[in-house]
Amino acid sequence: MRRDGKTAPSDLQLKIVLHGTRPPLWRRLVLPSDTSLGTLHDAIQVAFGWHGGHLHLFTDEFGREYGDAARLIDIAPDVGHGVGDEAATALGDVLAAEGARLRYVYDFGEDWEHGITLERTLPCPVGAERTVRCVGGRRADVPAEDIGGVWGLAEVLECLDTADGAGDGPYGELVAELRVAGYDPAAFDRDGITARLAQLTPDTVFGAAELPNGERAGRGGVRRLTAEDVALCTCGQCRAGDPFDVGVGAPDGDVPVLRPVTLAPREELLAAVRVAPLFDAALRLAAWCREGRQVTAGRVLRPVLAREAVEELQLWKLAGDDSPYADAVARARALKSLRSAKDAAVLDDPWWLAVDGGMITIGGGRARGGATTDFADEDLLEFWATTMGDLLEEIGETGVLDGWHGELGELTAEIAGSLVGLLYDAPDDTWVDAGDLRAKSREVGANGPEFELFQALFAASFRELGDGLALLGAVEYEPGDGDASPELALRTLLNAMGGQELGGGSGTSSAASDRSWDDRRGDRMRLTPLGRYGLRAHLMECGVPAPLLGEYAEADAAALLQGLLGYSAEEMRREVEGWLEHRSAADAAVGLLDACAGDGPEAAAKRAMAQLVLGDLDDPRALRVLRKAADSDVEGCRQVATATLGAHPGAEAHVDPARAEEAGLWLLIDGLSPLAGAGESEELVRGFLENWNTGPEALEQRVDELWRVEHPATAQVLAELGEGLRGVDRRLAKRMRTAANKAHSRQ
Repeated sequence: MRRDGKTAPSDLQLKIVLHGTRPPLWRRLVLPSDTSLGTLHDAIQVAFGWHGGHLHLFTDEFGREYGDAARLIDIAPDVGHGVGDEAATALGDVLAAEGARLRYVYDFGEDWEHGITLERTLPCPVGAERTVRCVGGRRADVPAEDIGGVWGLAEVLECLDTADGAGDGPYGELVAELRVAGYDPAAFDRDGITARLAQLTPDTVFGAAELPNGERAGRGGVRRLTAEDVALCTCGQCRAGDPFDVGVGAPDGDVPVLRPVTLAPREELLAAVRVAPLFDAALRLAAWCREGRQVTAGRVLRPVLAREAVEELQLWKLAGDDSPYADAVARARALKSLRSAKDAAVLDDPWWLAVDGGMITIGGGRARGGATTDFADEDLLEFWATTMGDLLEEIGETGVLDGWHGELGELTAEIAGSLVGLLYDAPDDTWVDAGDLRAKSREVGANGPEFELFQALFAASFRELGDGLALLGAVEYEPGDGDASPELALRTLLNAMGGQELGGGSGTSSAASDRSWDDRRGDRMRLTPLGRYGLRAHLMECGVPAPLLGEYAEADAAALLQGLLGYSAEEMRREVEGWLEHRSAADAAVGLLDACAGDGPEAAAKRAMAQLVLGDLDDPRALRVLRKAADSDVEGCRQVATATLGAHPGAEAHVDPARAEEAGLWLLIDGLSPLAGAGESEELVRGFLENWNTGPEALEQRVDELWRVEHPATAQVLAELGEGLRGVDRRLAKRMRTAANKAHSRQ
């Protein structure tokens, strides 16, 4: 990525989200990969409207920190020592692969935290001008600094949205100034941001940066600010000792690789957005406002118009069957008592969706929209995906039950997150049934009051999640025959258990249903093609690998072999078939064998996968490539080619059986080598037993030959197998340890 005379730099597309903002405030920037983190700092300041009056700090996924090292050391040595110099660190060195993440905190007192994700690596045309540009985003710049962080920002925006504003409160003067200036928090000025970014000149970092060692904090570690940190900020609100999380929000441990999926044609997705209940309502509202409708100072329809919109556009259909809007008489009564458009969720939700999406613009006391055909399909689909992502982010932070906090709120977030994962993992057109999930939990013998509480939380979370996703057209949702309000049943159960009612509301009910959870037909939902598209986009944005079937069709062999590692046999077959359609059999064999060269766990995994793919190549030209590779001196390629030829039934692929057996033993050790040295003998044994050409029976016949295998990991693999197999076959384990000693003697 760097300009080192060997490779040209690329452009990096970054999504930068200001954490804690609702709706999310974010920017999508493109910068050269060989520019510095210092340039990225300057770009963030411009893109979000910061003024540069406070300190800042970058933190990568490994806890390594970067910033203005000299200034930090001079003013806050406790923070500055060990911090890498952002001016000498190339962006491409820190964000080296798509999905990589970085954290940027501005102002140690208010902790404006930005999450940075590398979305795409883009080719940079030869001779292209080095620029920093904005290619997407949402919401207006932060209107001011030193307002109390994201909490203060939320209060300022709330004041802007009310008729009397902040009055004489702490934000009164700021709110008045913003109103005079016509500040619109929903307005995103991409052209203006790009124009300001054009004044930046990206610097160039030559060669690889020396990264800080990151010893002070690992991923997700926490340290505390010192008094010196406080002296850096001019806001006067910094508090010594406040925790400063140096993680980037990424989960610990391995990131799961999800099963590959297929997506519906784009035309089908675009059509589905327009009929998604919430978007359909927003588009109809926009058309209804085409000639202009009067709005209040709070930027919502006047009450009389709100009542008219709900009836004329039948927005009441967005409410559930248990809503007062479902019955005509109750609806008329509810609308008659309506004092503000904000009080009717069936209007408020699609209204702000239309305003945020640019379907409705507000100015001069009037709201103006357009016909549904006025909105470009691509823009609408992108906005839908953003809305879906915002909902999933909110679910992950606060759960799906309004007003529930503390441990119960966190538990509903975990439940909802697990359900989202189940939805994505389910095959197309497969229902996720709450009743089936309850039955499975019963099978493990769980019971008691705590389990009943969990069941109630689960039921309430399932229904709220289904309702929310159904409004976006992301799922088909069918309620079961349980309580009309699982949340009410949950509150009743809490009261019966003597627990504190945490969600607010009355919390009173006649009684919970006497029927067991297992006697009820549960709610169920299944992902729609549009929902799969949106959920995959969100997962990819979060750095979770979410592959598509067919996405490797034009990739090189190395990328194909790496990508196939998480595929089932059927998925692998379909992916390989698509890949082979784009190249000749001979070219495929050459590419696969070239990918087999190299050392280390990644190369060993590719060799194991290459054998499976090459074994299906029957073309005579591919077999000629294999025979040539079998006679080469390239370690790894030679063994894969020889073993593949040895397993081929055709006479034209003939290879000496002894050579084929030798290559097979080498590949056996090679396949186990990534596990050797992990310190987990159980894992090693499991990998060995699951290997396609091994097992205790096969090992019995080979153990006396394995020590002769000319592989750098032979002795280590045999020794660890000898230890790990003690609980499987003590006699065999002893023979493995003996073989390991022989292998050590040969080294």
